[in-house]
Amino acid sequence: MNIKLLIADVDGTLVTKNKMLTPRTCEAVDKLRAAGVMFTITSGRPPRGMAKLIEPLKLTAPVAAFNGGMYVKSDLTTVLVQHTIPREVARAAVDFLRQAGLDVWVYQGDDWFITNPTGPRVARETNNVGFEPTVIANIYSVLDAPIKIVGVSEDRDLLARAETELTARLGTDAAAARSASAYVDVTHPEANKGMVVREAARLLNLPLEQIATIGDQVNDVPMLSIAGMGIAMGNASDEVKVVARHITRSNEEDGFAHAVESYILGEPPVVRTPLGLPPRARACLFGLEGVLTQAARIHAEAWKRLFDHYLLQRARAASEPFIPFDPVHEYATHFHGGMPADEVRSFLVARGIELPPATVRALVERKGEILVDLLQHERVETYEGSLRYVQAVRDGGLRTAVVSASKHGQETLASAGIANLFDACIESTSDAAMEGDGERLSDVYLAAARAVGVDREDAVVFDDGPAGIDAGRFGHLGYVVGVDRLGRAAELRRHGADVVVQDLAALL
Repeated sequence: MNIKLLIADVDGTLVTKNKMLTPRTCEAVDKLRAAGVMFTITSGRPPRGMAKLIEPLKLTAPVAAFNGGMYVKSDLTTVLVQHTIPREVARAAVDFLRQAGLDVWVYQGDDWFITNPTGPRVARETNNVGFEPTVIANIYSVLDAPIKIVGVSEDRDLLARAETELTARLGTDAAAARSASAYVDVTHPEANKGMVVREAARLLNLPLEQIATIGDQVNDVPMLSIAGMGIAMGNASDEVKVVARHITRSNEEDGFAHAVESYILGEPPVVRTPLGLPPRARACLFGLEGVLTQAARIHAEAWKRLFDHYLLQRARAASEPFIPFDPVHEYATHFHGGMPADEVRSFLVARGIELPPATVRALVERKGEILVDLLQHERVETYEGSLRYVQAVRDGGLRTAVVSASKHGQETLASAGIANLFDACIESTSDAAMEGDGERLSDVYLAAARAVGVDREDAVVFDDGPAGIDAGRFGHLGYVVGVDRLGRAAELRRHGADVVVQDLAALL
């Protein structure tokens, strides 16, 4: 990816648990700058709470404070964008937090207001942000235009309940999210780290796919999801890691610097090995249809036999005219390498038909039976460039596996006459893969990596559909190659492909 900007969370990401910048972190930012990659930070802290970071990191790009509630220039005083909470919404949030038994802090302007100077986390937060809070008797007196309201407690279960309840109560008026183990933040709905990325794209005139983000907390998930490249810290929770493209080391192991050096500034992999892959690649995991085989004609015939039987029976029962399935236009519109259940639903909805999931699954199963019969009598065509690439992979000593989102991968390989090119063939047997759940489909790719005896970081995914690309990203496999047969390269990149080619031979 051609990354032009890296946005980093601060606490738990850029700094150590002692809130220190390591020399290697500062050197990594210098390397970014030397390579022409801009760098900035975002945090739940107020602007002056980030003052100690500006000089050592030589920041010049706009900085997002309050998790996006305020964008300021690197002087930390010139406000570019600000999102405040309406007074009546703020009062309702404070009422709820106090009644729930949480301490309440309010950030308004550049000030931090509290009522209990000995309350939980006050001393710690003072050390973090580098200035003292203003102690007041009445927290309601500073709700004219608050940017952030924080509920504080050491009771994690209480915080989780407060987040859920507040989210329901506030609706579209404000957002509630845990920013750390002891905090639940209430902000304007557009003051979130997803909007931090969008605002940076607007202010710096960059497309989202040229922005990378790195973070460790649940409130970092929106920015990790929306950016062209999302990187989770090694100390992040599983719910954060699952949305990231890469996982680096922890903040105590210079994880930020490792991410910069490995994922942002790593040389283009196409020039690193004769196969166009990262040097550590030890196995290639290939999607089947659209990557290796051209079975569209046979699939179209299987769908036609299925739907013509179903539609005819339905038309007779309803005394309606029978309109047969069009294997050219309807197949091209609804069936293009995605997950079968999604495609069946798309076709049925276009025909004005709604069916429960169990019935859709039954139709998919029946189509599979028809397909197996067809595969026994017809030969599946292959992509010559793909087979040339697979042979080069094998000649290079890498292991090979086929991943099929259906239960009929073995039959397809046999029909195509290429089963001998692969060390393993892993077929999905789960409804999740059938229904396009990229997160759970990743289990199939991970099973393929295990089947050929390599770690996930050493495996490369090749797929032509968003669900397969998602699977590679969710599974944190080492590298993901998108194969663009249908003119949707940009979509494959958005889903997390590291590189997109029209034919695998282009990698040689």
